[in-house]
Amino acid sequence: MATFVLCHRHGPNECRFAFAAWRGFDSPLRHGSALASCAAGGDGDHQMFWTVQAADAAAALALLPGFLAARTTAVGVTEVTIP
Repeated sequence: MATFVLCHRHGPNECRFAFAAWRGFDSPLRHGSALASCAAGGDGDHQMFWTVQAADAAAALALLPGFLAARTTAVGVTEVTIP
């Protein structure tokens, strides 16, 4: 398994769709937590981030409902020690 950060973007007028997309979608991420800029307000893009374990980027994106996955980049990451 690899580690991915899922980086999602949507417009401020799309928050309700981003949250409603989870209804009826079975995922281990559902009812969990995510880092998000939505509650911070502002007129720019809103962003949400999840750190997940998956076999590959496609499997990581499959953890999200279609509305979110279509606007998400799966970035492979690994932990490093900062000197």
